[in-house]
Amino acid sequence: MESNRAGYCIKKLSINNKGISLFSAIVIALFALLALAGLYFALTKLFGTAQTIKTYASVRDAAAGGVHHAVIMIQSGSFNEYNIGECTSSPIEVKFKIYGETGEFNNKITVCLSAFKTPPGYEVTGVAYSRLPAGYKGFVYTIISEAEGPQETRSRIEAVYAR
Repeated sequence: MESNRAGYCIKKLSINNKGISLFSAIVIALFALLALAGLYFALTKLFGTAQTIKTYASVRDAAAGGVHHAVIMIQSGSFNEYNIGECTSSPIEVKFKIYGETGEFNNKITVCLSAFKTPPGYEVTGVAYSRLPAGYKGFVYTIISEAEGPQETRSRIEAVYAR
C-alpha cells in the first residue's frame, strides 16, 4: 500500500518536461558566457590591462621597439589615407619599462608619409608628387621614435620604411 501511494503522488504532480531541459541548459550557458565576457571586458578595457607594457634592457632598445611598433601599424594599413608630407597629428605614445628600474616611461612615435616608391628608371611626374607615379610600387614612410627613460636619458631613432 505504501509503494502505490508514493508512486501515485509523483506521477500526478509531475509534468512532461522533456523539451524544457535543453532550453534551460542553453539559457544558463548563455548567461554564464555573458558574465564571463563582462568580466573580461572589465579587466581589459576598464582597468587598462589590455595593453601589455614591454620591458626593455635599455632606452635605445625601447626606441627601436617603437620603430617596430610603427612598422606593424603601417603594415596593418593605419596610415593608408595620408597624403605626401602628412604626419601623425600628435605623436603615438607607447609606455615601456626598463629592466631593473621601477616605473613606466614614454616613447613618442611620429610617422610621416614621405614619398611614393618607384622602381629604378621611372620618372616621377606631377607637381610635388600630387599624382601617383607611372611605375608606382608603394609608399615611403619616415618614422621617428623618441624614448625617454630614467634619469633624463633619451634615445631618438629615425628610420625610413618602404611599403
